[in-house]
Amino acid sequence: MKRPFSSRTRPWPGSAERGSAAVTVILLMVVFTGLALAMLHASGIHLKINGYRRFSALLDCASENGLKRGLADLASRLDTAGLLAAVADDAVEAMRDDPLAAFPLLLADALGAAAFPRSLEESSDGMTWQSRAECVFDSLEDRGGYLQIAAAFGIEAWGGLDRVRHRRRSALEGSLGLLAGRLPLAAIPFYIEGELTEAEMAAFAEENGISFPAKAGGLLGSGLAASSGGVLPDDPGEAAAAALNIGVFRPGDLSPARLRQALGLETSTDPVPEGVYLIRNDLGLGGTFVQGDLEELVLAVRGDAQIAVFRAGGAEWRLEWSPARSWTEFVRPEGSETFELVPLPIIFVNGAVAALGGGAVGLDGRVEMAFEGTTPAVLDGVDLAIVSADRVTIASHLVLEGVRWQDGIPYSRDSKAQLIIHASGQDVVTGEATAGGIAVGAGAPETLKLQASLTAAAGGFRIEGSGKAIEVLGALHADAYEGNGSRMSVVRDDRAADGNFSRYAPRTPGSHVAFCALAVLNWKEY
Repeated sequence: MKRPFSSRTRPWPGSAERGSAAVTVILLMVVFTGLALAMLHASGIHLKINGYRRFSALLDCASENGLKRGLADLASRLDTAGLLAAVADDAVEAMRDDPLAAFPLLLADALGAAAFPRSLEESSDGMTWQSRAECVFDSLEDRGGYLQIAAAFGIEAWGGLDRVRHRRRSALEGSLGLLAGRLPLAAIPFYIEGELTEAEMAAFAEENGISFPAKAGGLLGSGLAASSGGVLPDDPGEAAAAALNIGVFRPGDLSPARLRQALGLETSTDPVPEGVYLIRNDLGLGGTFVQGDLEELVLAVRGDAQIAVFRAGGAEWRLEWSPARSWTEFVRPEGSETFELVPLPIIFVNGAVAALGGGAVGLDGRVEMAFEGTTPAVLDGVDLAIVSADRVTIASHLVLEGVRWQDGIPYSRDSKAQLIIHASGQDVVTGEATAGGIAVGAGAPETLKLQASLTAAAGGFRIEGSGKAIEVLGALHADAYEGNGSRMSVVRDDRAADGNFSRYAPRTPGSHVAFCALAVLNWKEY
């Protein structure tokens, strides 16, 4: 049907396409706007999550700092007051009777009334942390004159942030080892007689070039302990009695007749002739007794045998024994003897030793001192003690078989060799005081390895000459110290943590407490 009129305008070409484009643009704007809003929202959520993560990481860091600082504070306390602390004999006896009740009192006696619980609170860079350490008794082993005690300790820590209410908690559990009673001196890394404060001890160590290298992973290190007395043994009679295989006596009480009887000499009241005597009786072999001064005492290892060579007045004695073969040979100027037994590994010199050191066996069988620092002087498995009534001068290295080195630090845990050197400063026959002391000879190597527990009960410890570097693996105890500008490093024997001490180690005359082991067993984050 036709329109009654005609159209004045015609449809604009492409108008439908233009409308579709506009709609598309509007839709895209809506979509992109939505995406932008979504991205902004997601970014806000992401920022919040990162903020929460940051706060959580900071809380973890603060809590971890609390544990680490609490552990370091405890170890520092044990490295100072815990190295050696005098306690009452009654406190040790109470541990034998009722350890659970007596243990807190023993800790307070050794470390002070505020020893445990031990609290710490610090802050840094907007973080705060607190820690609290507790210690409880675990077990006890009675070793005669002293007790080996195991304890459990725990540290709880809380970390927080400034202007944040939430706190993070963490905890660790560990073990603590200590000794109480008449202690083996080998348990005390370094001791000098005298009343010194902590600051004075630090100054003493610095002035004398004494250092205590830390072992990797070690929490309880070595350090200097000092007191006004009551630590160094004042009577060599116990050591002499062990060598002679007779009952304990006091110096001055040993008559020439009784000494002759113990040495296997004919009965007489005349003084004992100077020389080296291997003790033997119905019970077997005893130790070795030397009457008079020695020019040389050389220790050496040959195969599975330990050798000790004694030289004095142009004469030589050689004692060689093999624990594995239960065999001993004693060579004297008068002849030699062999036994299907081994002697007690204790040498008592009732005189001075002008030169003591490790040696090597030559092709001709002669033993001479060695100076290169790698030749072992004490056989793995031999627990050897050398006790002198007078001065002992160390002329060469004393190295234990089985000790290994790592990063320049010796580790003895794999070795079963031990060496005790004890200068008593008292003649065991007459009871008279001697010069005593232990010295490093002027002709000793400039870098000297001494793997032993050294005790100078009188006469002090002296390094002759100057410019030496002494490396001690074990312990050193003396009533005085004279370094003469030389340096000394002292590393605690690893076996002290297990209470593995020489049976001939001299002991403190009075009761003391010494902490010898600290280990972390479990670490928890909450």
